[in-house]
Amino acid sequence: MSLIERIARLVPTGQLTPRRLRVLLSPQQVLCVARQGGRLVEGSARQIAVDGAGGHWQAAIDALRTLLQQPDIAAAKLPLEISLSGRWSQLVLAPWSDALLSEPSASRFLQTQLAALYGDNARGWSVVGDDAPYGHTRLVCGVDSTLLQALKDVAAECGHACRVIEPLLATALRTLEAPRPERSRKGTADTDGALSRLNGAADSSSASLRATKGAAYAVGALALIEPGRITMAALRDGRIVAIQSQPASEAWRIELPQAWQRWTLRAPELAAIEQIAVTDLSALPSALPPERATATASASAPSIAATLHLVPGALPSRFQLNANPFGERATIVTPAVQAPSSTATPEVAA
Repeated sequence: MSLIERIARLVPTGQLTPRRLRVLLSPQQVLCVARQGGRLVEGSARQIAVDGAGGHWQAAIDALRTLLQQPDIAAAKLPLEISLSGRWSQLVLAPWSDALLSEPSASRFLQTQLAALYGDNARGWSVVGDDAPYGHTRLVCGVDSTLLQALKDVAAECGHACRVIEPLLATALRTLEAPRPERSRKGTADTDGALSRLNGAADSSSASLRATKGAAYAVGALALIEPGRITMAALRDGRIVAIQSQPASEAWRIELPQAWQRWTLRAPELAAIEQIAVTDLSALPSALPPERATATASASAPSIAATLHLVPGALPSRFQLNANPFGERATIVTPAVQAPSSTATPEVAA
């Protein structure tokens, strides 16, 4: 049997479109939103700004605990689907090797591929790969094992089942909004991808390297925009076949077409791709007190004004903005807040 299992297998029989709490963990923010099936629950988004100086994940873990302790979220006890920023979920394409045909040689080979790119620290990471066919390159994800354990500990402490832990890129791929081609409409499943486990427990944390097949046939590539980073992935038959990441500024709408052009010069086979879906997660909440935030905004007004003209229409036609998998707006919650405010809070519970 394949090492990959469909996430649908983890849902108890008869439990139709159960609610989940989709969580984004990044150095700059932690965000959560309730999801029921493919629909985000209106008014359920919550967001905490994180001081990501140094890039360590502990501040984000603390912010996640604060979010999960909010009264309505704590009462709902929804299962968690956690998306890890590209800062903490490292991806690489590994060449085919006969070592992949069995364990434990497959795990050792994938670990070696990550270590070759990210150094010896990668040898302590939890590693998972997709189920690419025989002879094909394999997408590999490495995550700090202590981060995974911290996520499981916080989820258990707050009474939530942790159903999925996956790279943010995988979340963006699964939420591509594109029609299926005619030849795909015979199937009833939403995806033809699946769940790669980081351990063997059915209800434990897992990493997912999966793509929506219908969307992959339609778009050919995805660009994920995070604060300070552009990640581009080329797709074929629902799988990532090439990946490229680079630093980015607030002017990413100018930098993205340039980055794509440079990539296609190095890999000419990508030039035939006609449509690139763009998922923009670059917008950040303010981590400053109101008075400091106002002063900073005034001081940076020229730079902000200089980028206001970078509206979505400024992107070349081949770049299509995709829906944000975490919703368009969120309620800002400061880390110090532990009690409900006097105003009405969004409903999360079913």
